Amino acid sequence: MGMMKSIRAVLIGILLALGVGALVIFGIAAPFFTAFFGPELASTALPAVFVLFAAAFAFYFGGMVASYKAPSHRRLHGVLVGVAAFAISPLVNLVAPDPTVRGGDPFANLRTPGVFLFTIVLLVVVLAASYVGARRGETLFAHNQAVIRNQRTRKARERLSEGED
Repeated sequence: MGMMKSIRAVLIGILLALGVGALVIFGIAAPFFTAFFGPELASTALPAVFVLFAAAFAFYFGGMVASYKAPSHRRLHGVLVGVAAFAISPLVNLVAPDPTVRGGDPFANLRTPGVFLFTIVLLVVVLAASYVGARRGETLFAHNQAVIRNQRTRKARERLSEGED
């Protein structure tokens, strides 16, 4: 049962990170770029810095949720959100290659040095953000557990004091 909770925590973190990332890029950035720069720039590609920011923002929250929901080893589960996301992407490329793209090479875009460097920087940003989020999730969990313990202790004291009257 603990293994399933671990997998569920990491999957929830990945899904949240993907959802937040899509919301930031398509819900916030796309209208902004369309309004200020026109549809030509917005439809080509988002600037790399904004993509890095969106990934960091998304994986921070993904790592935090995974860390908070994990049964144990909270920080590890938070970091696994970034690791698993980067492991899933190449696996999907290998399983379902597009034969129309550069002869069916699933990693054709990584063959250029610029894109490869950007991918490495993106990996570092995602891992760092998910680690920071995991630390925050761990802290939130500890704080919430302390609050729950204090509430239970206070209620137990109130019951004892009512019983003495």
